[in-house]
Amino acid sequence: MDSPGYNCFVDRDKMDAAIQDLGPKELSCTELQELKQLARQGYWAQSHALRGKVYQRLIRDIPCRTVTPDASVYSDIVGKIVGKHSSSSLPLPEFVDNTQVPIYCLNARGEGAVRKILLCIANQFPDISFCPALPAVVALLLHYSIDEAECFEKACRILACNDPSRRLIDQSFLAFESSCMTFGDLVNKYCQAAHKLMVAVSEDVLQVYSDWQRWLFGELPLNYFARVFDVFLVEGYKVLYRVALAILKFFHKVRAGQPLESDNVKQDIRMFVKDIAKTVSPEKLLEKAFAIRLFSRKEIQLLQMANEKALKQKGITVKQKRQFVHLAVHAENFRSEIVSVKEMRDIWSWVPERFALCQPLLLFSSLHHGYSLTRFYFQCEGHEPTLLLIKTTQKELQPEVQRYEWVVIKHPELTKPVPCTSTHSSCSDPADRLSPFLAARHFNLPSKTESMFMAGGNDCLIIGGGGGQALYIDGDLNRGRTGHCDTFNNQPLCSENFLIAAVEAWGFQDPDTQ
Repeated sequence: MDSPGYNCFVDRDKMDAAIQDLGPKELSCTELQELKQLARQGYWAQSHALRGKVYQRLIRDIPCRTVTPDASVYSDIVGKIVGKHSSSSLPLPEFVDNTQVPIYCLNARGEGAVRKILLCIANQFPDISFCPALPAVVALLLHYSIDEAECFEKACRILACNDPSRRLIDQSFLAFESSCMTFGDLVNKYCQAAHKLMVAVSEDVLQVYSDWQRWLFGELPLNYFARVFDVFLVEGYKVLYRVALAILKFFHKVRAGQPLESDNVKQDIRMFVKDIAKTVSPEKLLEKAFAIRLFSRKEIQLLQMANEKALKQKGITVKQKRQFVHLAVHAENFRSEIVSVKEMRDIWSWVPERFALCQPLLLFSSLHHGYSLTRFYFQCEGHEPTLLLIKTTQKELQPEVQRYEWVVIKHPELTKPVPCTSTHSSCSDPADRLSPFLAARHFNLPSKTESMFMAGGNDCLIIGGGGGQALYIDGDLNRGRTGHCDTFNNQPLCSENFLIAAVEAWGFQDPDTQ
């Protein structure tokens, strides 16, 4: 067999060891659905030449801005920008946020070429303020380009995509941080066991999940990242969420019950991803990723928009450089008669991340405001959403804390099918419209299911309903009741009838408005 046509930027010996070149040389399919299946199956993953042809085709077909820098632009500007500096000593653009260039089997010339291309991109895209994923993308594309100019053009087309429904690479801190928050929301939904581990071993889960893109664009070995990028070019940004969720699932499976290798869980996950070949093959990683029944692309976009809005309200703009966004439960100003700071942080980690940015604000405490439901309503007036804490006389929430989901999230068949508006369109699966992070009004519910939310008067407060009551509290905040079969189809955390020791209601306060 002929040796693969590696270019002058690649260390041939390292490349041969990383990816065997044994696959087909041609691709004849044109249909997107067939292309998607071939990408997932790794059809061109074992052929250097064919992967290069596929990348060329897929990137050429990306809809771009009218004026997008091409190879000729690179040839015109590279000399002026680089000057007499040696490639290895060139500084990286500020927008990569001190991200190191992944080696990816490149030789010294290849590493220098990546730096030159990044500087030229910075020159042509002054609006990019934060893009730590770009060094990995350029380093990979350089493998499958004739020269630096062609690699530059490919990267520019990815950055210049103007299809509003096709998100590719985050180019601002606002977009990056909102994607981190969205990832945290998805972990909360799809990786509950892993999330519980993260809460237990870290002070701030938001900071752990802010590392998710680094797992993919930097820590994954070349043959894994290339497989992810194959599918990413066909299916878009959602693939990245899938793979990162799968990585976290494997991390939990391997490390659950074992002591972490460092006192920094972020570093521990990075080391796990770097050595992921010891745990799972690229094929099994993608298999796990696509076994996750993720939200629809539209719903993820809505969640992303909600998180961006929350960040904008904190003053973060598209021009913002890196800023640390923390889980907002601080020991020095937190006081509760029911939960400790650690327990409140656990609870705070379960709420949607756009709310977790807010400080907990005590609205009502039965020990301070009295045991009156009327007073409870008065103190909570105008605050939405709120968090209700109940301490029973038997302290039945301690020491184990558990999170239950609303029943409709687990049983989407309870929703009404949305009628098709066109004879040419098909109705989507109801599950594709569901999210634990949206309010009741976002769901098209039959009347019976609508009754499974909340009702209240001066004599009682009821949460849940339908065939029974998930939670009932009397008007004197003295007695409560929960049904074993009505707790949103979950087992209750306490005995069916209980006495109340204390009740607290907490709101969400933007720390910048204090």
